[in-house]
Amino acid sequence: MEIGCVYSIEDYGTIGRPLPSPTHIPFGIATIATVLKAGGHDPAMFVLCPDSRIGQVLDDYIARRRPKLFCLTAVSSQFAFIEEVARHIKACDETIFVVLGGHHASLAPEGAIASPHIDAICINEGDRAVIELAAAIESGAAVGGIANLWIKDRATGTIEKNPTLPFLQDLDTLPYIDRSMWDRWILDREDGVSILVGRGCPYKCTYCSNHAMNRLAEGKFVRYRSPENMIGEIDHVRQQYPNTRHIYLEVETITANLKKTFALFEALADYNGRLATPIAFSMNQAFHSNFMKNTEKMEEFFELCGKANVVRLNVGLESGSEEIRKDVLRRPNYSNEEFAAFCAIAKSHGIDIVVYVLMNLPGETPEHFRETVDLVKKIQPRNVFLSIFHPYIGTDLHALAASRGLIPSGTTKGRFERRSSVMRTPEFPSYRVKFEYILFWWRVYRGVWPLSRILYYMAKHNIFAYRRLGRLWNRFTARLVPRPGF
Repeated sequence: MEIGCVYSIEDYGTIGRPLPSPTHIPFGIATIATVLKAGGHDPAMFVLCPDSRIGQVLDDYIARRRPKLFCLTAVSSQFAFIEEVARHIKACDETIFVVLGGHHASLAPEGAIASPHIDAICINEGDRAVIELAAAIESGAAVGGIANLWIKDRATGTIEKNPTLPFLQDLDTLPYIDRSMWDRWILDREDGVSILVGRGCPYKCTYCSNHAMNRLAEGKFVRYRSPENMIGEIDHVRQQYPNTRHIYLEVETITANLKKTFALFEALADYNGRLATPIAFSMNQAFHSNFMKNTEKMEEFFELCGKANVVRLNVGLESGSEEIRKDVLRRPNYSNEEFAAFCAIAKSHGIDIVVYVLMNLPGETPEHFRETVDLVKKIQPRNVFLSIFHPYIGTDLHALAASRGLIPSGTTKGRFERRSSVMRTPEFPSYRVKFEYILFWWRVYRGVWPLSRILYYMAKHNIFAYRRLGRLWNRFTARLVPRPGF
């Protein structure tokens, strides 16, 4: 059966190839398309952006291939655009069944299913539900009784709210991502690849959707693939992208289970030992003070990093204020001194550190943010993922911000998510947030980075507060300016 799959992206360089590299392939909808293909269906992938001509992209496909099902995905900030995509699909052929998955459907289901252009939403993981849905549509059977789906009756408008399945425990049963479906949408196919390590996070950070997703089903939320399964996919990827030299291991935190981490690193080291040019790896780590206290395990971790050719760790600081981390973000426990010491040890082992930072948090003041600036300046990471806090629906921090009246309506219109201020707080007014957001690079890297690089980042973070300017910047720099490293 012909099936259309749509992913949307807001931050892009070109309309025709909006994904910068294979590392930007999203695992959610990519897995859905892959399991459908493995099940004997013929999925077609479409990557759309706000400047895409939806009809130009989809009309010919719908007319020629006559798909019976479209699978869409959206986070909350992309829902309005994806709803417009659904409207267009229905205008072309109202008999096409449209299902929406992703975080918005899972965390704001009542609003999502209320859309007149959406027939069903998927709550929780869709790997198993979509196969059952496709089988029912292909056979002409009535669609109903499918776990993880809320299904709308087109005639009456009533909603069948089916229960959720337990979280899928054996991730090795999933097929390797079929990246060939994405190639036509990627600008630079040689710029690294991402491979999924596992699903779920053990921490309960208030700004992240993981704690909310954890409540959706029974069973163990934090799960990992086996090292053997991952090595198999790495080998598969190298056949498709033979010039691959860097792989990003996608995981919420690599050190949640050190036994599994060490087994994976041993397997990566063994695999690299068979290659003429070893692959470099990078990944996320959620730092915790317990990691620093267990010096034996920490030393083993860094020793195995070296053997596996781990060259970069992305580490979440989020705030340099211990008060904000504890009382607002519910981050894992660590002191600023411990965090700085960990970064110094990592760098001493030849591992680059990239730090995640959030600003404009509920209760945060300019003085709190100055603590962040001072700590990052002390650490001198290779780079920083600096984001202005965006209150995602369904998270605890969204509920807190909304209860305090900090999210005025219309504040997201015309602005990039996480690059402009959504909240309005008297302690940290929006003009001051923007000023600190731009000046951050000067405060942290003055005298360390070349002045030209500092000015580049300051200009970029000023421009990217606005969607259209940001898109023009991306188009101009897509091929002219090298991205700041894997």
